[in-house]
Amino acid sequence: MSWITVTVIIFIYLFFVLFLGAWAGRGRESSVVEYIAASRNLGFVVMYFLMGGAIFSAFAYLGGPGWAYSKGAASFYILAYCALGLVPWWLWGPRAFRAGQKFHYVTQAQLFTDRFQSKALSVIVAIVSLLAFIQYITLQMKGSAYVFEIASGGRIPFWAGALIAYVVVLVYVFYGGVRGVAWTNVFQGAFMISIAWILGLYFAFKLYGGPSEMFRQIAAANPT
Repeated sequence: MSWITVTVIIFIYLFFVLFLGAWAGRGRESSVVEYIAASRNLGFVVMYFLMGGAIFSAFAYLGGPGWAYSKGAASFYILAYCALGLVPWWLWGPRAFRAGQKFHYVTQAQLFTDRFQSKALSVIVAIVSLLAFIQYITLQMKGSAYVFEIASGGRIPFWAGALIAYVVVLVYVFYGGVRGVAWTNVFQGAFMISIAWILGLYFAFKLYGGPSEMFRQIAAANPT
């Protein structure tokens, strides 16, 4: 497959994501709670993919496999943090949701301000959240940039790939808000799960005869 075909497929994918994200916010009320919290009515399935999309980032398909390849069994820590990382959300998420409905919170900083009566704490939470988001977004842009650069054989430079991905995200977040992000995550999450299972099982059976034999041969080839 030529680099032109691969690059065109990537652009079609990005265009669909952009369209879906912008379309999700079409006809919605213009309010802060709609833009930031999707009017608090996303539903379980959409929320599941929204959170999943936040957890499984560019690292899941680029960094994670490389880590597993180089470190072996140590990469299974990913399963632990994915499972345990959701425990606080499961325990305190419903309480935070009810508090947000009752007191009209739309940010973590607002909740902390009222709960602990501390402006300083809310400022700290806001700053930490901002710094974390900057690093997280940078990770996604770098992942997209690598995909563009490698798929095009270097014809699309790293900075251009990052810029394209940034513009796509910027547009659908601007027009769709969190609802747009949620629905793009539904599509991309379902796509990621399907590809992971289909290709994972396909290559395991085609190359090794099954997952068990695949892991046995991997262990035999590199016991450490």
